[in-house]
Amino acid sequence: MDETDLDKILYKTSAELLSYSDSFESRARDRFVTYVKELIELGSHDEYQKMFHSDKIMLNKKPRRLMDFIEVESFIDRVEIVSLNEEVTAALVPLIKGDKGFKTVKLDPERNMVVISLPPLTMNAKLELAGAVEAKCKSFSKTLAAVKAQTGQQIRAGINNEYIFGPDAAKAQKQIDSIIKHYVTYSQLIMMAKTETIIGKYSPQNPEEKKLYASVAKVRGYVK
Repeated sequence: MDETDLDKILYKTSAELLSYSDSFESRARDRFVTYVKELIELGSHDEYQKMFHSDKIMLNKKPRRLMDFIEVESFIDRVEIVSLNEEVTAALVPLIKGDKGFKTVKLDPERNMVVISLPPLTMNAKLELAGAVEAKCKSFSKTLAAVKAQTGQQIRAGINNEYIFGPDAAKAQKQIDSIIKHYVTYSQLIMMAKTETIIGKYSPQNPEEKKLYASVAKVRGYVK
């Protein structure tokens, strides 16, 4: 997951940003991309990313490193392995069942994908994970507030040194508030969608959240 993958939900405006607000948006964007990546990976099984590192596969009568031909992505409930080489894809199922010991393995030839189903989490584990997701969302909002405070100090220093004047300073602050509103809104939507994947639903806590939750479909695809 990188900035390109999130392009549709990154902040955009037809108006030209002032230098202070443009710098703020760049820093906010970096932190938002990191936040989304961390949230997506939260609860995934990192050990499954490494389980094929020492495996070899015979191609054209030569042993080849398996990881050179596959991409492994792990989720809370499954592991997805993709290969563009049909011979490699076909060989994955017996390897996973025989050498790795997994029982529920499905081959999807149309997508050149093998899916390993993982045991479900306990309810306590799900609730703990959902709590960690909410905590990360709150932490992201605090991070943006800290970046805003730093930018505010820079703007005040700019006014004192006559690098920027009152009307432009006010305009920059207004632009920064708009950027914060965008990223906080989408951070909350991503949190809601991630919570859905963990416990099967998200329950809005107040009317404001209920109104925002109506738009959660915009981001569900990012936390599948």
